[in-house]
Amino acid sequence: MDTAVNKQQVPVPHEESPRPALRVINGDNTSRERQLALPLEWKVGGVPAQPPTPGYLRVVRDEDEQAELAATAQGRPHPVAWAAQMSRAIYEVALGERPAKQLRRHIQRDLLSTLAIRGTSYARHPAARSSHGMARLRQVRAVRCCLVAPGVVEASAVLVGAARSHAVAIRMEAQPNAWLVTAIDLR
Repeated sequence: MDTAVNKQQVPVPHEESPRPALRVINGDNTSRERQLALPLEWKVGGVPAQPPTPGYLRVVRDEDEQAELAATAQGRPHPVAWAAQMSRAIYEVALGERPAKQLRRHIQRDLLSTLAIRGTSYARHPAARSSHGMARLRQVRAVRCCLVAPGVVEASAVLVGAARSHAVAIRMEAQPNAWLVTAIDLR
């Protein structure tokens, strides 16, 4: 039996030309070779690759932001703690694990009805029925709040469960002695 017929031809890599060695170029002017400076501003098709920072944005250090968030509380719960509690409750309503009526005072009515419909639909799904008896402990792993306007806070939270993690983003507006959720996004 001829074994040469069963063997596949493996191409041998060609010998490439040796790479040039790296050269160290001194920064002084006595050297004959000079390294060219890269331009700091690149343009792609006449448009700057890095757009300028809009004038309405400002960089806020975390300490300043925390002080601003604490100042917005004024008789209401601290926005970070409240966002953590609400994000978990919102997600439980969206999964049909918590009655929507419990959040009636804290979420706008149209958002709450949408969450309730989503929760009811999700609870009817066959995949949700099979995991009904499983423990669904979810922890809020991280919360980030940002004061976008006086009395308006946007927050995002990461919830970690047994199977996977989820993200909840909410917009809270200050009401007398409470926060009202006016926008919700679940991922």
